[in-house]
Amino acid sequence: MIDINTTIEPFILEDQFGTQHNIQVRPKILICSFGKNTGQLISEYFGEKGKDYLNQYDIELIADVSHVPSLLRKTIIIPKMKKYSFEILLSSDKTFSEQFPHKEENLTILKLENGVVKEIIYAKDADELKDAIEGI
Repeated sequence: MIDINTTIEPFILEDQFGTQHNIQVRPKILICSFGKNTGQLISEYFGEKGKDYLNQYDIELIADVSHVPSLLRKTIIIPKMKKYSFEILLSSDKTFSEQFPHKEENLTILKLENGVVKEIIYAKDADELKDAIEGI
């Protein structure tokens, strides 16, 4: 389980368009979604901000889709995500997803320095998400 002072090892995940991303240099902020409600929060929040916002704050987004049947992923979830104005990495590997801490109905926000987790924050709404990212 990932915790404070854990090093996030490099990983490879595909985004919603099927493009592989080899994350060798970890971002400063890694945001993980583990359910429908947190996925909706990501969609709304980052949809308003656009891709430049992710680059500005050095953010990577991960959506855990490992619990969703493959047919639903392919026919409903991924096509919906293709409408996003930003990339989101998809984890269909339960073992990979389970290493990240999570709290029901909350996004998990990992703040990293050189790939090492320095802070773990949970956000359940747009205000908490903005505070976690922008430090306001």
